[in-house]
Amino acid sequence: MAVGTETLAGIDAASLSDEERIRLIHKNWWIGYSRATRIRDQMERVFNYPKTHRMPNLAIIGESNSGKTMLLKNFCKRHGLDPDKEITIDLNDERARLPLLFMETPPRPDEGRFYRELLGLLSITVSHRESPSDMFKRLRVVVRNLKPRAFLLDEFNNALGGSPKQQRSFLNAIRYVGNQLKIPIIAAGIPEALAAIQSDPQLANRFEPAFLPKWKHDAEFASFLMSAEKLLLLRRPSNLVEPRMAQKIVVLSEGILGEVMDILRRLAEHAIRTKEERITSEMLTLKHLHSLGWTEPSKRMVYPA
Repeated sequence: MAVGTETLAGIDAASLSDEERIRLIHKNWWIGYSRATRIRDQMERVFNYPKTHRMPNLAIIGESNSGKTMLLKNFCKRHGLDPDKEITIDLNDERARLPLLFMETPPRPDEGRFYRELLGLLSITVSHRESPSDMFKRLRVVVRNLKPRAFLLDEFNNALGGSPKQQRSFLNAIRYVGNQLKIPIIAAGIPEALAAIQSDPQLANRFEPAFLPKWKHDAEFASFLMSAEKLLLLRRPSNLVEPRMAQKIVVLSEGILGEVMDILRRLAEHAIRTKEERITSEMLTLKHLHSLGWTEPSKRMVYPA
């Protein structure tokens, strides 16, 4: 990359200070690598599906830190909803529309809490004495007026957080929402989320799984690294796609997308601060990454000897 041509969101990196570049490289980026765009295409198909008595659903499954939430949020933004901002909508305006509903699955599988948080998402006050059936009646009226075309649920593995009875009740509520509101559901979570869905035969038949597996050193990963390097705002080429470099990144990150990005961000910041302006093979060692405060994911919960 030539000095003066590196850009991030249209910003000329050569005109930025070191601290400005460091701040920008730590922002969340969307990199449209092929497996993510394939899943996003599946999400679009669900989003555009005509109303029917049996709406299609999608379950996006991947390990923790594999990019599931980023994928959901990117999809929201493509359809005009900023998932990181509070929804501000006039429910008294008959013309008001909401393209999507997006929320994190409650930490405990509780039907009442689920409806309460959904209503709260729309800034609707709910009394703690209100029954789940009454809350759902209000929710049904609002959702039918706003006409969202999909309901996105992140961290769906939270559905396994309670007793078997609570889990069944919560999963019944999910199915009921989809049936009554004629709205497709796109759920995302770690592999345990798929176990939650498959524990209910009726849900299992309605959710198509889409997987985000761990990375391996292949052509797709090389393409991803090429895209990522352009966003690091370094003034010298790092050549991350060089086979030895790419293999080191896969091994160190344990194939987890979020760890790849964390490693690259830490090393890019280090390269800026030391004036190296590139990531070198010598930086891609456990010893060096440890010195930058990074620990391999498989050892983060191990108590030091």
